[in-house]
Parts: sequence; structure tokens; C-alpha cells
Amino acid sequence: MNASEDEDGLDATAGSKPPLKAEKGEPTEAELAALAHFRLVLRRFLAFSERAAADAGLTMQWYQALLVIKTSGAKGPISVGELADQLMIRDHSAAELVSRLVDAKLVRRKVDPSDRRRSLILITQSGERNLSKLAAVHLARLRANKDAFLNLFVVEDHESR
Repeated sequence: MNASEDEDGLDATAGSKPPLKAEKGEPTEAELAALAHFRLVLRRFLAFSERAAADAGLTMQWYQALLVIKTSGAKGPISVGELADQLMIRDHSAAELVSRLVDAKLVRRKVDPSDRRRSLILITQSGERNLSKLAAVHLARLRANKDAFLNLFVVEDHESR
């Protein structure tokens, strides 16, 4: 976690908009409505994501794991512990998840040459194909509904007028 992230891993510096006005006091009705709308949009997207993954024969957690494993590749293969951190699950749960992904031939394990006690996770061609299909579906959905996510916290301040 870097200095700008809170304990949930959210980047407190992300975005160019200033924080909402009621940060120190009671939230306004508009801010409460924005939070409720955000929760609804997020839940709908997560429900969509679960259905899309299931339609592809995967779980949403498998899809999320493949996404993390693939995108961490710039730094080299990811370890089980790093995957656990990214998915916000316990190490033993990540190890079980990796075993299921290995059984499904979506990833493979490799012994870490610098620490033979650690195993590194590499995505297979089958994993790449599955991830590519699901990512395309997710991106299309996000692009089609981009306003729902981009304008969530645009709160008109009628009180200052």
C-alpha cells in the first residue's frame, strides 16, 4: 500500500475533482443520493461480471485472479502472496485458488529461482484466451455505461446558490 492509499487500498489522490463538501459534517441529501446511486451501479456491474464469468465457465474470482496475474507480468511473475494481497484474500485461500486455476489449465506454477520456497504464477495460453474474451466483454459494458461511473459524484450544490 502506498502513502496515498487507505486501508481498503483506495487511492485517496485519484481523480481531479475535489472531495465532496460534507467530508467533515453531515452528508447532504444530494451526497447521500450519489452514494446510493454509486452502490447501485457498482452492484449491477458486479452482478453483470458474475454472469459474464459464469457464461465463460469461470467464477468471478477466477477472472479477477487471471486479470491480476496477467497485469502484474510487467514486473515478472506474481507470487501466491502477492495475488492474495491484490485479491484481498488470505494466503491459504490464494493457494487453493491457484490450485484450482492450475487444475483448469488456466495458470501454471513455477519455482521462484531466487527463493525456491516460493512459487510464481504464470498465465497459460488457455488462461490468456479466457481472460481476453472476458476482459473484452467487461470493457464493452463499461464503455456502454461510462457515464454511470464517470458522473457518479457530480453533486450540484444548490445550497451555495
